[in-house]
Amino acid sequence: MRSITTYSGEFLMSPRNDFAFRLLFGDPNNSDILLDLLNAVLPDHFQSVVCTDPHLLIPDTKKECILDIKALSDSGVHVDIEMQVLDLKSMEKRSLFYWAKMYLDQLNRGHSYHELKRTIVINILDYMLMPVEDLHTCFQAYDKTHDILMSDVFEIHFLELPKVHRCKVQYEGTVLLSWLIFLNADTEEEIIMASEGKPAIQKAYHSLQVMSLDEENRRLYEAREMFLHDQATRMYEAKEEGLEEGMKIGRKEGREEGREEGKESVAKNLLSKGMDDEFVMETTGLDQSIIDKLKKFLSSGAQ
Repeated sequence: MRSITTYSGEFLMSPRNDFAFRLLFGDPNNSDILLDLLNAVLPDHFQSVVCTDPHLLIPDTKKECILDIKALSDSGVHVDIEMQVLDLKSMEKRSLFYWAKMYLDQLNRGHSYHELKRTIVINILDYMLMPVEDLHTCFQAYDKTHDILMSDVFEIHFLELPKVHRCKVQYEGTVLLSWLIFLNADTEEEIIMASEGKPAIQKAYHSLQVMSLDEENRRLYEAREMFLHDQATRMYEAKEEGLEEGMKIGRKEGREEGREEGKESVAKNLLSKGMDDEFVMETTGLDQSIIDKLKKFLSSGAQ
């Protein structure tokens, strides 16, 4: 189970756990902590920020997605902050969906387009995604030929925690580096070093200690850790089984269909292990219609 190694041996949650992340930065009493983190990532210099309802209902379905932290700044900027531990293959598409849904939700009936506000998604990843050395990438709506910014309302950031140590020199002395060291910490010593001279991070450290003493918080934290561990294990096992089956099919068929058969084999393994549709689509790249067919196939008991 992921947790921070402390001097005393007492239990301390890791903020990389998305439950702990939500509990820490989503607390109304910690809005100053959230504000400091946002100002470390963005150049906006917000004066205040409040958390808003993180639930996003998907139209014409009974499904909803829950953002880790959904916030609104004093200047009207909408921000989603996600802590992502599992290496999901559709992370970029998920980010685009979250951004689009947040942007669309601003437009109530009778309102005009000019009322739509700047919308930002910040992804903090516990794995490497982008093929660059830098730990921070930011995507906007540009014309790449003429280097023209179409609009500043669209912005998606990726912060990759595994790159923190290799980028220390580049970000030395920045509040962003201190926050990322705090989030990436495995030991209490790292947290104390990150919080030195940083009141907001010191408060975050203290809040983390208080949160970790609560028995119900610890139970929910451990349940989430177990879920993440099981999910990662199932994904790995299903991929291995599916890849092996796909290789057999590919060798036998000798054509492109073998690759698709391999993906479907991975999907069937994931579905049989209780993974939800969104996770299966992210892992395999298959669309919902194929997932639905595979679920019917599995429920029929066909081999």
